Amino acid sequence: MIPQENDMLKIGSKVRFTYLKEAQKGIVNGILTADYAAKAENYKGKVVDVRSLKQNPVSKQTLRYGNIKGDRSENLVYVELKNGDTKAFYDGRMVNLKVRKYA
Repeated sequence: MIPQENDMLKIGSKVRFTYLKEAQKGIVNGILTADYAAKAENYKGKVVDVRSLKQNPVSKQTLRYGNIKGDRSENLVYVELKNGDTKAFYDGRMVNLKVRKYA
């Protein structure tokens, strides 16, 4: 979870961050390895919604789906990207986060 920055992730804030996607797993000399940077991508856009899993639990149907790429975080942040698409990101996987608030 993002400790202090999470309070800054408000609707209307402009954000820039690197998102850690599913880790690339491997074995080196019999040791299991995980490279979290291998599939990381940079994003920027405007926060259009923040969904707390405490206040808005995931549906039973979604929980049964079972094809999640990586772990979930407490908050799901919806960001409108420059190309107009809106994507959802778990806040605990957003690193190098830069936030600019709008009044």
